[in-house]
Amino acid sequence: MGGRTAFAMMGWLVAAAAATVVGLGAVRVIGDGITGTAATTLSQEEVVEALASPVPPASPPPTASPSPTPARTEPARTTLRPHGSTITAHCEGALVRIDGVAPPSGYQTTEYDNELTDEAEVRFDRGGKGHGSGRIEVQVSCVNGRPLATADD
Repeated sequence: MGGRTAFAMMGWLVAAAAATVVGLGAVRVIGDGITGTAATTLSQEEVVEALASPVPPASPPPTASPSPTPARTEPARTTLRPHGSTITAHCEGALVRIDGVAPPSGYQTTEYDNELTDEAEVRFDRGGKGHGSGRIEVQVSCVNGRPLATADD
């Protein structure tokens, strides 16, 4: 049994030495092989010389070019939330356009103006058993270039 134990220990030592050599080789390859150059340490004189030399500009200075004509942008949309509804609208001058409508919980959108107008109207109705009936009317107009909602219920 002593011979088998000695043979196993020798095999283990050979495997450990091989793993160490492979690991050290891998570290060297990673240090040298990825960038293609080995890192070097600079002497104090080399550091002073490098700091004293002027740094070249990263890119040439920009040349003057004509500015492009700004593209026509869409008017800014505003989200309004009267009485739990969601109304998205935008102004074009003094006129308003409703872009989208979502009714409050328990209501249905029964009518809304989606044309450009001085005052757009949205109507939400609720009806049915156990809920009672009701109507919410929302008027949307432009005030100082921004949509503003007022509601009658």
